[in-house]
Amino acid sequence: MIVRIWEATVSPGRLDDALAWVRHDLIPRALGTEGCFSAEMLKSEGDPLRVMLLTRWDTPPRFEEGMPGDDVCERARAGHFETV
Repeated sequence: MIVRIWEATVSPGRLDDALAWVRHDLIPRALGTEGCFSAEMLKSEGDPLRVMLLTRWDTPPRFEEGMPGDDVCERARAGHFETV
């Protein structure tokens, strides 16, 4: 199994917008991509605000999360890990 982790730093005051984008855009796109069998959204309300998506794949992911528009997030990064 491969776990892909996408993490974004959320712009101040935009946590609800970031969570809505992940929930209504990013998760459906991931789950609609061949090989993805689960998705889990996490948030951190520390400083800085962060939102994270963990997706699980049975094949190497060919998926790019992208970024929401309107300066909802300041930056994002992604990587994947294999279970051992």
